[in-house]
Amino acid sequence: MAASIGNSALSPTEFMISFINSHFDDNVRSLSTLRNVCDDVKEQKVSIEKRLSKVSEEVPSEINKAIQTAESVTKKVSKLGQEQENLRHSVLDHVRSLQPMVDDLGHLTKQLHELEKHSKYLAFVARVEELSSEMQSCLLTESLQPALESFHALTALYGELQDSQCCHLLKFMTDTILFWNQILRDRVADEFEDVLKAMRWPMVATTMKAPPVTNTAELKIRLGKLFKRLLHLQLPYPLNVPGYFLKVKKCRFFINNYILDLITDSISLETQPSNPVLRSIPGMRPLLLPLELMVKPLRKRFKYHFYGKRQTNSLEKPEWYFTQVLSWLRDHWDFLDRNIQPLLDEADRKDVCAKTEFMRGMVMLVMEKLAHDLPELLYDDVIFSHTVDEVLLFDRELRSTHGYPPTLPGCLDLLTTPEALSKWLAVEKKFAVEKVEGMLESPTAWESQYKDIADVDEVQVPECAESFMTLLYTITDRYKPLPDPVAKVQFLGLQLELLEDFRIRLVQVMKEAAHTPTGPAYTAVLNAIHYIVQVLREWNELVSPEIDDLPALDSTVFEDIIDLFESIVKDMLKNMVDYIFTDVQARSQPYRKDKWLVLPPQKELAPTLGLSASACEMLLVLKDHLCLVDERLSRPPFTRFWQQLAARLNTFILKEVIFANHFSEGGAVQLQFDMTRNLFPLFGEYTQKPEAYFKEVKEACTLLTLKVGSAILLKEVLYSALHEPSKDPNIKQTDPRAALHDIGVYTLTPDQAETVLSLRTNLSVT
Repeated sequence: MAASIGNSALSPTEFMISFINSHFDDNVRSLSTLRNVCDDVKEQKVSIEKRLSKVSEEVPSEINKAIQTAESVTKKVSKLGQEQENLRHSVLDHVRSLQPMVDDLGHLTKQLHELEKHSKYLAFVARVEELSSEMQSCLLTESLQPALESFHALTALYGELQDSQCCHLLKFMTDTILFWNQILRDRVADEFEDVLKAMRWPMVATTMKAPPVTNTAELKIRLGKLFKRLLHLQLPYPLNVPGYFLKVKKCRFFINNYILDLITDSISLETQPSNPVLRSIPGMRPLLLPLELMVKPLRKRFKYHFYGKRQTNSLEKPEWYFTQVLSWLRDHWDFLDRNIQPLLDEADRKDVCAKTEFMRGMVMLVMEKLAHDLPELLYDDVIFSHTVDEVLLFDRELRSTHGYPPTLPGCLDLLTTPEALSKWLAVEKKFAVEKVEGMLESPTAWESQYKDIADVDEVQVPECAESFMTLLYTITDRYKPLPDPVAKVQFLGLQLELLEDFRIRLVQVMKEAAHTPTGPAYTAVLNAIHYIVQVLREWNELVSPEIDDLPALDSTVFEDIIDLFESIVKDMLKNMVDYIFTDVQARSQPYRKDKWLVLPPQKELAPTLGLSASACEMLLVLKDHLCLVDERLSRPPFTRFWQQLAARLNTFILKEVIFANHFSEGGAVQLQFDMTRNLFPLFGEYTQKPEAYFKEVKEACTLLTLKVGSAILLKEVLYSALHEPSKDPNIKQTDPRAALHDIGVYTLTPDQAETVLSLRTNLSVT
C-alpha cells in the first residue's frame, strides 16, 4: 500500500480513484473493510511524518559541512592562481634575461649545422678525389682489379647521394663516374674484344672458315674474368639515362694536380639510339656492358652494309637487313649458351638471359635503321606497304621462333608512332578498296569457289564474300601483334568502315536483282550476307576480350554492323517468300473454289483417292520454287526461308481454303489427303516433321474428318462453353480446351474449332 500511496505518476484524483477501486469492488460487503483501510492509512501517515522529521534534523548539518569544504577549496584555488601568476611573471623575466644568450646559441647552432653540411660535402668531395687518386695510381701500375674495386666504391657512394638536393655535387660525381668508367671501360674493353676475336667472335662468314681455336680453356678463363670486370663497370641508375651520357662528350678534371682530358664518344652513342623517336619508346634501355661490346662488331658490319650508298642499302629490300639480323641470331646462339650465360649465372645475374640481351642489341640495330628510313618510306605507298609486311614477318619470327619477350620494345613500336600509323592506315584502306573493286568486278564474283564439290559447298559462299572476309582477316592478322591497344582500335575502325562500304555495294547488287528474288544474283547476295554475319559473330567472341580494357568500346564490337547485315537478310527473305507465295496463291484459285460439298462419301472415294486435280499446278509450282531455292541458297538461310513460307501457306490454306468452304465427308477426306500426303511431304525433305509447321491446317483436317458422333459431342461442348455459360456455379462445365486436347487439337482456339466443325455438312445443326 505504501508503494501505491507514494506513486507520484498519478494526479490526486486519479490516485484516489485507483486506490478505492483496488480496495473495494461491486460487492457492498467489501465496505466492511473500510475501518481497517483507514487504520492502515493513518499508520502510514505517522511513519512518513517521523521519517521527514528525522531528515529535517540531519540535512542542515550535512549542508553546513559541504559549504565549509567548498569555501576551503575556493581559498586554495585562489592561492594557487596567485602563485601561478607570480611564477609566470618570474619565468617571463627569466626568459627575457636569457634571450640574448638563446639568440647567440641559436646562431652558433645554425653555424654548426652549416659547418657539418660543408664538412660532409667536403668529405664526399675528398672521398671522390681519394678514390679517383687510387684508380689513377692503379692504372699507372697496371693494377686493374684494385682500380675496379675503387670504381665500385665510387658508384656505391653515388648511390648514397641519389636523393640529395646538392645538384652540383651530384653533377661532379656523375661526371667523375662517367670519366673513370670510360677510361676503365676502354682498358677492359680492348682486352675483352681481343679475347672475343681469338674465340672467333662474331660468328660471321670469315670467322667460320678460320681454323679452330686451340687454347679454348685459357681463353674461356680470360673471357670470364674480363666479363665480370665489365659487369662491375655497369653504370648505376640514373647514370644510364641518355641525358647523362651526353655530358661526357668533352671533360677536363683536376685531380691531385693532374689534368685529365677525355674527348671520346660516350657510351650512349653505342647503347642508346641516336634517333629521338626511339628514345620516346617505353622500355628502351642500355644493354648490359659486356653484351654491348659483343654487339659492337656486328653494329659496324650492319652500318657498313645497310647505310650509305652500298647496293645492300635499298629501301625496296628491307628484307635484306631483317634476314641478316635473323641469320646472326641463329649463328651466335650456341656461343651465347655455352660461354656467356654461365658467366651471368656465376655473377648472380641469373635474371639476365644472354640470348635476350643479345637480341635486344640486334633489335636496336634494326629499329635504328627503320627509324632512319621511315621519313623517306612515307612517300611511297608500295615500298611502305612492303616494309610493313617485312616488319611483321620479322617480329613474328623474332618472338615466336627465338623467344623474344613480348614486353620488350620492337619494330612494331615504330609502326605505331603517329606518322607511321597514319600512313599505314591510309595505305591499308587504299589497297583494301582496290582489292574489293577487283573482287566485285571478277566474272566469277558471285560463284562459289567450291561449287563442284558437294560436301564442301553446303554454305555456297560467293567468291567475292569469301575474298572480302579473307581480306579483313588478313588486316586483323597484321595489326593483332601491335603493342598499342589504341592502334588496334584504329584498325578495327578501318575494318568497320570497309564492312559498311561492302554492305552498301551488296545492297546495290541486291536492288538490281530484286525483280527476280529466286534468281542466281539475288540468292548469291543473300548467301554472301549470311556468311559475313556468321563470321562476324565468331570474330565478336575473339576480338572482344582484346578490347575489354578500353572504356570507349562495348564488348561486342561488330554488333551494330551485324544488325545492319541481319536486317538486309530479313528483308531479302521476306521479299523471296512474298514472291513465291504470290505465285503459289495465283495458282491456287481453282483449288480454293473446288466443289468440296459434292464429293462422294469416303467409301466411294477411297478406291480413286488421289491428289485433287485443282491442286496440281499450285503444288507443282511450289515444289519447283523450293527445289530452285534449295539449290541456290546455303542451308541456314534456306531453312529460315522455307519455315517462313510454310507459315504463310498454313495461314493461307486455313483462311482461304478451309474457312471459305463447306465440306462433305468426301470433301474433308480429300482435303486431308491433299495436305498430309502431298503438301506436307514437299517440306519433308527439309525436316522430319513437316506437319509441325502446318499445325492449324493439320488440326482443321482432324476436326473435319472426326467421326460424326465424336464431332457432334465436341460441337455441343464447344457451343455450350462459348454461348451458354452455366448460371449455376455448382454445375461444372466441360473445359473446351481439354476436350480439344483429347482429340489432338492444341493450336486452334475453341472459336476456330467451332468454326471448322460448322463447315461440316454431315453434322446436325445445333
